[in-house]
Amino acid sequence: MSVFFKDSIKNVVRCALRVAPACALSFALCAVAGAAAGDDDHGKEAVERRQKIEIERFYAGKDGKMPVAPIAIGLYNDAVKFFEKNEFELARDALKESLALDPRNALALELLGEIADRQQNFAEAENYFKQSYLVSPSTRLRQKIEQIQKEHAVEKNLDTYDEEHFIIKYRQGEKGYEGVWLKNLLRDIYRQVSQDFGAYFNYKIPVLFYSGREFHDVTGQAGWVGGLYDGKIRLPAYRQGFKELDLRAAATHEMTHAFVANLSGMRAPAWIHEGLAQYEQNKVQPVDLLVFRAAIRTRALMPIGRVFSEKLQMDKMDPLEVALFYQQVFVLVHYMVERFQMYRMKEILAKFKDGKPAEQAIEEVLSLSAAQLEKEWLASLK
Repeated sequence: MSVFFKDSIKNVVRCALRVAPACALSFALCAVAGAAAGDDDHGKEAVERRQKIEIERFYAGKDGKMPVAPIAIGLYNDAVKFFEKNEFELARDALKESLALDPRNALALELLGEIADRQQNFAEAENYFKQSYLVSPSTRLRQKIEQIQKEHAVEKNLDTYDEEHFIIKYRQGEKGYEGVWLKNLLRDIYRQVSQDFGAYFNYKIPVLFYSGREFHDVTGQAGWVGGLYDGKIRLPAYRQGFKELDLRAAATHEMTHAFVANLSGMRAPAWIHEGLAQYEQNKVQPVDLLVFRAAIRTRALMPIGRVFSEKLQMDKMDPLEVALFYQQVFVLVHYMVERFQMYRMKEILAKFKDGKPAEQAIEEVLSLSAAQLEKEWLASLK
């Protein structure tokens, strides 16, 4: 590591990545946007799924002709698929049918809690999590119960603005961030990112505007973190030094995470998640490349195999290496989007949704090996 690298750690932490350098992207289940289908196709698919639930309900029936447990498991598995597509009502129907057959299905109870949480129904979410915990106690469930209690304590003091795409929670009258202003801000960002990806949400996503203290209390993140996406967009809007441009950049970054999560079934690895989020953020506020440029001068860039590694644990990495990772994946993804266009990036996300590793996804979509991609990208930097 160069002397420059050692001396610039403080600057890196402060400014190298202004937006969400610790985005929470590891929650178990997330949405898959119906971007490829039109409204008619989506409606037809929903009807077919409801019919499937009715058929399984009939055969599960109360006549005892089929084993109860496999049907209950099948209904739960269907619910997971519905949840992954943000079809919460279908998921809820399937889960309740599953629980009618097997009331002690802890996973079904937990997933009902997740659905309630996504819809900002905290009392209902806490109740389901507690029921699940009584059936099958675990540290994970205890943490979910504690987390939902923290969120409820903070958000009961926030105002709500409900609109077409978002459930907005904010502090009325503070800093001029009124509900209508925030709605227009989010709509502008949604329109831009949606247009870039050629995708849309088929559900309402919660967007929460906190004070710095509230953001820390709910997320546990450090004060310099500019936002968080964990199935909800969380932004520390009401804090000292957080300007309107910072808010727009942070909201753009986190909303892009929501789109990437949707399109990949929450299977996209960190490099493309953060690369695309910063690609969109950069249109609002330039991404700092201080560390990346220093790494080029000192030949200290991360090899692409490490960047793509599914075993990469950023919480165990040096802060400077984390900053380098974020800046490097931004430059790499920027290169990929400009060279291959966004529709190819969407195809790569679809490969991740199917469970393909990065190297295979890239080769199948771009007809390039990861090594060749790295070679051509590095050549472009010169």
